[in-house]
Amino acid sequence: MRALILLCMVAATCAQFEGGFIKILQDKRYQDGSTFGNFRDQEDGIKYFEETDSQNIRRGYWEYPDETGQILRTEFEAGPGIGFRITKSNTHKASPAVQRQPQFQPIPQPQPQPQPQPQPQPQTHHAIPAVPAPVPSPVYQPTPLPDIQNLFDYPGNLEFSRTNIGHRFKFTAS
Repeated sequence: MRALILLCMVAATCAQFEGGFIKILQDKRYQDGSTFGNFRDQEDGIKYFEETDSQNIRRGYWEYPDETGQILRTEFEAGPGIGFRITKSNTHKASPAVQRQPQFQPIPQPQPQPQPQPQPQPQTHHAIPAVPAPVPSPVYQPTPLPDIQNLFDYPGNLEFSRTNIGHRFKFTAS
């Protein structure tokens, strides 16, 4: 079932891509402590959102228009002890809820004990050997960059902010 969903998304994307590049209307990403997520909205109607919480549970959705223009949307959750499941969809049955399974906990290993350090021995003085002269380094010559086509040639607005526990990034096409 998941393979069919993924195959449909790839086919829809490839069909749109054949006509050229798809404009990203909005792209948002953030981290706030142990929570992080992202959202993307494209001009072809495809949207994707996911967020991971502090317990490593990922929730989100994807949506895209079908041939008739109807929006097909699937919401999901995934994470340790629950696997992947569809929580709501207008195209697929929701997966049954499952009880969280206990996670594997490794057996604590004993910590290595420090080895006894040998006692320092009195040292005799020796002559210091001569240090060879430094070898001159070659002169830095920057490598010319190839002429790269800018695929992000449409105007847009980029916002970025940082906090002591995370960041926010937002791109919006004009």
